[in-house]
Amino acid sequence: MGFKENGSNGFFFYDASNAAAIIFAIIFGALLALHCWQSVKYKTTFMIVLIISVVLEFFGYITRSISITNTDALWANIASQTTLIVAPAFLAAQDYMIIGRVMAYVGSQYGIINHNKITKIFVGADVLAIITQAGGGAMLAGAQGDIDQMKKAKNILLGGLVLQVITFAFFAFVAISFDLRSSRAPELKPYASEMRKMRKLWYAFYLSAVLVTVRSIYRTAEFGEVSFEPGKSTPDGYALTHEWLMYVLDSVPIFLSTAAFNLYHPGEFLPARKGSTIDGRQEAASNKSDVALQPV
Repeated sequence: MGFKENGSNGFFFYDASNAAAIIFAIIFGALLALHCWQSVKYKTTFMIVLIISVVLEFFGYITRSISITNTDALWANIASQTTLIVAPAFLAAQDYMIIGRVMAYVGSQYGIINHNKITKIFVGADVLAIITQAGGGAMLAGAQGDIDQMKKAKNILLGGLVLQVITFAFFAFVAISFDLRSSRAPELKPYASEMRKMRKLWYAFYLSAVLVTVRSIYRTAEFGEVSFEPGKSTPDGYALTHEWLMYVLDSVPIFLSTAAFNLYHPGEFLPARKGSTIDGRQEAASNKSDVALQPV
């Protein structure tokens, strides 16, 4: 499966590996089947966002293979570039939703932001990042050597990627703060067994958060370093012209991030019914943000 970086083929600035694309299509296809089965098993409809992310990864590598073997298939190249760029943003959105659920279950009073605002603030910003990255990715894939279009695509992509990195960094601070405060709260000691059990879900989240951040930084650096020299029909940039970086810093991190939630699926730790709390009660409909937990 060796990567040949010298030369190019079709839509790529290197001799793209079809074997690598097929292998990752199979990997994400298997993860997709497992996530669908787990969502049915645990009745976790809120995990649909992660399933969308895995569908995009699966479709992205299938169309990447098509674009490698058929250099006339522009549609496949556009589809592959766009889906592989935006798929991790859906994974980030799922991270937001999972921690929002954890906050609602344990108690929002331990967070610096109420769990109801998590979706509005972070998922809203993530949607904007997805739209921006999708637009830039499609424009880049369809540039066909048009340097002016590639420059515009680069700037659009960078805007979406930077927004995602900043948003996710702030969210990570919110999540860590909640984790520390809730794990030290004396009023939660009666629920020590539930809190210990939930540590596995936190491990999956932290792994996902680190790897999504690594991938986002890589993509930001990839497009940020691209330069367009006068008189040249192709852009310069090490990451853009070396395929192995994409697999090591994008494909593998997203695979591991996705697999972490297969290993520690949220359905094992959180109730399927929204509004259930750790003390067995339901959030008060009139004042969800101020529920105080009391031992039973």
